[in-house]
Amino acid sequence: MKKKLLLFLLFNLLFCLTLSSKNLDKLEKLYDANVELSLKGNSPDTIKKNKRPSRISKTKAVLPPPSTTAGSSCGDGVNLVQVNVSAFGSSGSETIEWFSSQTSVTPIYTGTIYSPSINTTRTYYVRSRIGSDISTRVPVVASIYVVPTAVTLTASPPNNATSPLCFGTPVTFTASGGADLFEFSVDGVVMQGMSTNRVFTTNTLADGQVVRVRTRYAVTMDGSITDTSWGTGALEDNVLSAPLSTNASSGYVNSLKISAQEDKVVLGISGKILNNRSILLFLDSKSGGFNISNYGDVADLDPFIKGFNIFNNNPSTFDSYFQADYCLVISTDAAETNYYANIIELRTGASVKTFLGSAVTGSPSAVMGVNKNNSGINDYILGFEVEVLKSLIGFTTGDIKFFAFTMNVNDDGSQSVTNSFLSPEISSNLDYGIGPIDYNIKDPNPVVVASAALTPCYSEANITMNFISIPTSSSITQPTCALQTGTIVITTQPGVEYSINGTLYQDSNSFSGLNPGSYTLYVRNKIDNSCVLSSDTPAIINAIPTPPVVPTTASVVQPTCGTPSGTIV
Repeated sequence: MKKKLLLFLLFNLLFCLTLSSKNLDKLEKLYDANVELSLKGNSPDTIKKNKRPSRISKTKAVLPPPSTTAGSSCGDGVNLVQVNVSAFGSSGSETIEWFSSQTSVTPIYTGTIYSPSINTTRTYYVRSRIGSDISTRVPVVASIYVVPTAVTLTASPPNNATSPLCFGTPVTFTASGGADLFEFSVDGVVMQGMSTNRVFTTNTLADGQVVRVRTRYAVTMDGSITDTSWGTGALEDNVLSAPLSTNASSGYVNSLKISAQEDKVVLGISGKILNNRSILLFLDSKSGGFNISNYGDVADLDPFIKGFNIFNNNPSTFDSYFQADYCLVISTDAAETNYYANIIELRTGASVKTFLGSAVTGSPSAVMGVNKNNSGINDYILGFEVEVLKSLIGFTTGDIKFFAFTMNVNDDGSQSVTNSFLSPEISSNLDYGIGPIDYNIKDPNPVVVASAALTPCYSEANITMNFISIPTSSSITQPTCALQTGTIVITTQPGVEYSINGTLYQDSNSFSGLNPGSYTLYVRNKIDNSCVLSSDTPAIINAIPTPPVVPTTASVVQPTCGTPSGTIV
């Protein structure tokens, strides 16, 4: 009887456990379905901060993220321009899905190459899918930068083919229209670098050389990220950010922009850091790098890079597609009297710091502009502008990736990574702390920016110069016994007359009936008779060839019966 009772109880226990398991599965599926419906009912543009639905957790990403290529084009900010962005799965069998935001549910495009027509910069989020397995969404930027209005170039004195200038004549070139800065070059060699000077003068030009002006927009280093050179929108922003943590409320990043120069790039970060906060902007700009923040500390004791060294103390893991090469550190002291910018090359052993410069609000330096009066996480205008040589961030070609966040680095030991990131943290209003973090399972993802975004958009104009050239002969006919004079033909030039003695000039470039001798060639401007050029070397008419002597016979051998032919010597 006891055995039957025990068997009965055991059977009921197993049956209840089975029902509970099934019910839990149903509840989980029902929860996921409700989340999906909730997301579908809220477009990314209407989701309000602090009232966002949860998204599918990043912990469910089981596929590797796709490899991506960002895109960038020049436009006018009004008319639509096609920009190509692409993504490819690691095995080639994945479906590639493009989304308009981190949280949107329905893909806006499916395929490896997406070519939207846009007039402002857009960030798209792409992932791989095989069945129900998905990858992390990678932010890929399609950027639009504004091409300057047309520029025209004029020369004084005027340059034209019918009246070429005299060699050595000073010529002044003036650019009209265009943008803020102008660069002048001759045959591709820069003669006057980018500046506000619209005028260029030289007296070393020669016939056929091309003088070119190109113009682009400039950055005013004042901490207000509004110049046309910043393009038509942020490369990434915090629109979906969770409420800021207490520490992040005085140290946050809102958006990232780039203004390209010839050999430099200006990074524009809207946001605020007060009271020992720092911004760390990691860059993946070349092959290799660190996927784990186990690079070496900077050896010196500079307090304004303390956050960089703290982040390395408990190495964190970046997203799998990000290998950090450099870190831009923007920091301030407790009273915000100065702001400092350092670029650090990540190395095994000891990383290497290069101090870029410092500034305060209202007193920009040559390489840094600051406005600490950012009004909050919706202010995408005020913040920091930092100029850095492309060589200092290892950039040559290829896309570049960015990963930014803020840190609290108080001297009292309360250091922590806040919850202010680009791309944003959208789920938690708590600090990340300073322990090791696996960002593969966190909301923030590094943003991918096209290499073309690091090349300015220019307007250009050019003039091909017409100068009188030093005369040369195109042909010389030497005397013969039959015609005992020579002919010199001077290479043709427009707008000139020709001479072989510097006194008598003619329109024809051919001179015949010339006796043997040495002739210097001359060309003279038909309008300006003072403009005369002579040949570097004379043209030579050779002496008349000596006629041969009348032939005579030395001997004649007549034919014989034995030798039927004769011989004449």
